[in-house]
Amino acid sequence: MSAAVRRGLDRIGWDWVAAVLAVVLAAFVVIGASFKATNTAAWFAASPGAVVGSLLAGLFLAAFLYLGLVLLFAWLDRRWDAAAVRTGSTGMPSMRQAVRRWLLPTWAALLAGWLPWLIVHYPGNIDSDTVTQLFEWLKLSQRSDHHPWFDTMVFGWFFSLGHALGSYSYGLFLIVLLIELATALGFALVIAYLARLGLPTRARWLLTAAVAVFPVFFTTPSVLSKDSFAGVFWIPFLVVFTEALRTRVRVLMRPWVGIATLVLMIPLILAQRPNFYLVMLCVVVLLLVSARGTRWRLIAGSAVVVVITNVLWPMVVLPAWHVKPGSLTDMLTIPVQQTARTVKEHGSSLPASERRAINAVLRYDGLAKAYVPTRSDNVKGRWNGKATRSEELAYLKVWLVEGFRYPGTYAAATINNTFEYFTPVTPIDFQNNLNLSRYIDFWHSRAFKTTTREQIVSVVDELHTPTPMQHVQHSWNMVLGAVDASDPLASKALYCSWIPLLALAMGLRRRSWFHALATMPVFINLLILIAGPIALPRYMIPSIYGCVLLVGLTLVPVRWEPRQLSAREGAEGVPSSPPEAATAEDPSETSRPVGAPASPASEGTTGRP
Repeated sequence: MSAAVRRGLDRIGWDWVAAVLAVVLAAFVVIGASFKATNTAAWFAASPGAVVGSLLAGLFLAAFLYLGLVLLFAWLDRRWDAAAVRTGSTGMPSMRQAVRRWLLPTWAALLAGWLPWLIVHYPGNIDSDTVTQLFEWLKLSQRSDHHPWFDTMVFGWFFSLGHALGSYSYGLFLIVLLIELATALGFALVIAYLARLGLPTRARWLLTAAVAVFPVFFTTPSVLSKDSFAGVFWIPFLVVFTEALRTRVRVLMRPWVGIATLVLMIPLILAQRPNFYLVMLCVVVLLLVSARGTRWRLIAGSAVVVVITNVLWPMVVLPAWHVKPGSLTDMLTIPVQQTARTVKEHGSSLPASERRAINAVLRYDGLAKAYVPTRSDNVKGRWNGKATRSEELAYLKVWLVEGFRYPGTYAAATINNTFEYFTPVTPIDFQNNLNLSRYIDFWHSRAFKTTTREQIVSVVDELHTPTPMQHVQHSWNMVLGAVDASDPLASKALYCSWIPLLALAMGLRRRSWFHALATMPVFINLLILIAGPIALPRYMIPSIYGCVLLVGLTLVPVRWEPRQLSAREGAEGVPSSPPEAATAEDPSETSRPVGAPASPASEGTTGRP
């Protein structure tokens, strides 16, 4: 948008950032609602009347959202301006001081809200994939890195300990308890870090209370999965990334911080393979803003992580333990879903050559029937792992050709698989019971031929220990389910896209590139979700956890350090003035937010908030 147009909108009191965001969110709702109800674009594209009706509904919703966003941004602007004045003459405490002052009280408050749920749901809950990992650990099925062997190994140690004590359920409770303690400690670290940056006391306790009592937080770590386990490392990684961004990587040059970061990044990646791409892209972001003298050491540290997680672990350690490599089919959700939908809708018109290319990798017969609009597992499971490179390339060529021929079908296939990340129409409902009997036949089919069904049943029964709290558990589950069904704070889209977009918009409005770039890990994770097989709640754990930091950052007008410190700052290792009072590097940065209405008090002023 040109400066002249922006000034014209400012004169009539127009916040163009809020307007763009309102239109985007309204589009999410209109498009997603149609796919939720019909699996198609019928509600907004089936006829001229549908198009007009959807446009009118979208415009009305956008106007309503715009009003809410303007009020929210105005409130945040007042807080930023007041905080700049209030903290302009005060320094920032060290991280050690922040931890000593705020970590333990926050941790205790979070556990007070979380532990009752775990106690009532003793010994905790477990994801079906984690039970699959248990069977691999017990050598009842093929050991594989499809579900990361690092997780399988850690979980297996605890299950073996529990079995030695008398029941697998003891091991389940112990590891779930440790994950819960570690996750709560990670959130306490986030909130202590935000307090260090200047988060007001009232906001700190409100954020603490929200994390302590919102079901989306206290139910998450009580379900044992690779996602909840990786979340233990994800939360402190976010703090490290944000502080590295604020200090332009200088903080990572401290030996103990650098070593701790390496120790953190390695299990984060080993616990979930897609985190490798997330971490490396975060490193790219840091390289773009890094101060002088930090870039090569950051590259060297990242190289160590790459060697350990992508060379030594998969090529040396796992083969030595006879662990089968994982497949790459999880990364194929988008193309195979698009192909399956194309076959379903246009199969009769596809040339024979294209059918042959598809058949070589996905078994053409039955592909249309296997297609499930919101889940790619059925189609993805048909992938021929023994296909030759030429067959895979032939399929890739067909996929591209059909994409140009049927763009609407391709778009519909991807939207159907991902709209829940953007449209607030489905709640986050984590598993709240140990009813695993429906998976027994599936596990038996995947086990060794020598594994009996009775062995599978025996392990499952040992995981499930009936307790006197079952009636309380059932009642709590029913109440929580009824509340979540109508609670906007339980929406998948709220955490996956809406809060991150709000945080990004706030950073852009204030021309705080630190705040804008601090959202990058969550948005990178959103891209990983889009490429995933289904919008499962546990896949969204990084988004849910990351939103706590993003909400806190929108309340803190902190700035990052300059690329080049002054002689005094370099000698002391800290900025000569607190970040809240530091002058922005960009001379065009103004006290009035970008796109916000002009006011007499701000007209013609320069400087930073």
